[in-house]
Amino acid sequence: MVETAAARAIRLIDLVPYLHNHPGISLKEVAAEFGVTVQEIVKDLDLLFMCGLPGYTPLELIDLSIDDGIVSLREPQNLDSPRRFSQTEALIIRVALAALEELLPDSKRDKVRELRKKFTRLFTHQIPNEAIYFESDAERTKLQVVSDSMVQGKKLLVTYINPTKSQITERKISVTNVIPESNRTLIEAWCDLSNGVRTFNLANMKSVNLIDEESVRANSTDEEAISKATLRSSDENRFIKENSSQLEKRGNQFLIDIFQEEWVVRSALAEGGDLVVEGPERIRSRVALLAEESLKNYSKPE
Repeated sequence: MVETAAARAIRLIDLVPYLHNHPGISLKEVAAEFGVTVQEIVKDLDLLFMCGLPGYTPLELIDLSIDDGIVSLREPQNLDSPRRFSQTEALIIRVALAALEELLPDSKRDKVRELRKKFTRLFTHQIPNEAIYFESDAERTKLQVVSDSMVQGKKLLVTYINPTKSQITERKISVTNVIPESNRTLIEAWCDLSNGVRTFNLANMKSVNLIDEESVRANSTDEEAISKATLRSSDENRFIKENSSQLEKRGNQFLIDIFQEEWVVRSALAEGGDLVVEGPERIRSRVALLAEESLKNYSKPE
């Protein structure tokens, strides 16, 4: 493997304090310590001999000599102390260790936790260890719990945020399908609270927990609760793109299964006329009524 300039620079910086603390050491011992060949160490020493403080006269350069394979360092300039992390670097490492501690399995967390505490002791930064908190990718973590529930055949207890009704509910669900889309992940499941099949947006699940209850399967009678809506719009419409996996295209129309009519109503209103509900009539009428009321509110004098 070709060595990078950065890796060699770090070795050069470490080499000076090491030679300073080990006077009369042989080239072979130095090479073994740094894991390189004797030839590489000689090249490093030739380069160090030309390094020093600004001015770069013989008085400011690092002074060393090699005699019969023995290295002597007489003037290390200001590099006689081993490298130390700055407070900023140490803080970055502590945050990274906090991330590892969160993501690693329990069997490996103890070592990472101890190392993080050691950094806290060595670098007395104003930020205490307890203040550094890392939260892993929430979507990925929740999706793993969903996957576990399907494998184990167990229900999930979820706290769900329903943006259509602006409410938060706690539900027990039995997952039947996971539908990944380009910008979201949908979870199809039997919902005990609704007593029917529902589709949930994973991003709207505030919490997802596996519980010790056997999941249930929807039967044919459950599907009767599903309604269909007929929509008309262009293929480039935002709603059409976001829900493409649930849409069935027929000519210039789209059919979609719905569980909550209010969701379609609000979606149509949000698209400002670019998404037209053609059926059923009760949904179409409600869209028209709400749109008319909104226009009246805009036309009121201030």
